[in-house]
Amino acid sequence: MSVEEIKVVNFSKGAAIVVQNSINTGNFFIVRSGRVSVDSEHIVVDHELAFYEAGDSFGLVSALTEHRFLVTLFADTDVELVQIPIRLLGSYLKERKELAMKILGLYSRELRTLQKHLSKANRPADREYHPERLVQNAKTYLSWQKPNLAAYSIQSFLNWSKENHSTENLTEATDLLKSFGSNYKPFQWEGMQASLEAGEILFVESEKSNEIYVVLEGNVKLFGIVRGFEYVIDVLGPGEIFGEMSLIDNAPRMASAITETKSKILRVTAENLFESVGPSLLQKIFESIARRIWFSHQRLVILRLKTPVIRLYAYLYNSIRDQDIRLGRNLDESLANAHTIYIQLEELCNMCGIIKVKSESIQEFLGDTNLVIEPNRITIKSRKRLEEKLGHYKSKEGQIVA
Repeated sequence: MSVEEIKVVNFSKGAAIVVQNSINTGNFFIVRSGRVSVDSEHIVVDHELAFYEAGDSFGLVSALTEHRFLVTLFADTDVELVQIPIRLLGSYLKERKELAMKILGLYSRELRTLQKHLSKANRPADREYHPERLVQNAKTYLSWQKPNLAAYSIQSFLNWSKENHSTENLTEATDLLKSFGSNYKPFQWEGMQASLEAGEILFVESEKSNEIYVVLEGNVKLFGIVRGFEYVIDVLGPGEIFGEMSLIDNAPRMASAITETKSKILRVTAENLFESVGPSLLQKIFESIARRIWFSHQRLVILRLKTPVIRLYAYLYNSIRDQDIRLGRNLDESLANAHTIYIQLEELCNMCGIIKVKSESIQEFLGDTNLVIEPNRITIKSRKRLEEKLGHYKSKEGQIVA
């Protein structure tokens, strides 16, 4: 039977379906009937992902990133699975909107959980909308000397006040906006797709909006406020989706999104997402969320490393691996070429948990001749030399760095 064929596979109660660290040969699985359990010793994220029932799915991350299974799964009852070659996933889900929404929701929840662990933001347990947070956030953005973000946040609050005929905090918000005299005007969308200049704000933390965005060209930065500082959650490139949590709950934004470069962005609602994109872009969207889950797992490992400079090198190394996956580059190609990561040095430090960077603490990194550090990007001349550097640290300090 062809490996490129969708088929149904059966497992008897108690049988191992996948084993932790085994290789996924390129298949995605949907539970058709029965219950699949996760070996409790191997649960990585949280208890919500302890089992899968009819309509649930697994295998996306390992199949699309070409990595091993992170957990052991076994049949809690007799189980029937639909096995889909990953190359056919986009076309399969395009015709099954309800199933696609459920799968996207499942992986979005996992990604959100990982990002909460990463930011350690101690966010409120409830996900209720508190519009006054937009005014509080604006004050924080002003302390960062980012008046456009502050203006956008206050304008969002004023729009809410007008729509809801509320005067609470209205004087404070109006006075605050006048105090720094910003003339910033949010980007006006005239259709689903638009070309944006660098620095355009797509949404801000605590804003109530439900649109979903897909990066077609360029880069978009996602960041939040953590203990008064800017915490970079991710820098997204072409084919990547964000704002997708509106598929799951009608809750305020957990982060802000801003274009890092000139970008082309697709903006759609949850209801028309699957009508607006073709099978190939839908495939890219699922690839994007799978890679973000994988990369978030790697960042959790990196943040456990004791030495700040090692975190920086480990992050660059995993960024190269992420690029290789996205571009379909094999190891020989990766070793033969230089690699450019589109991230600012300050953002890199931020993502590695170095909030207040002191140049002396990362002097070795700053003086590394294998790196070219420019305002909006870092180029690694040789992946091999980077690997050797990580190997040196591993043997010297005994830390797991990759």
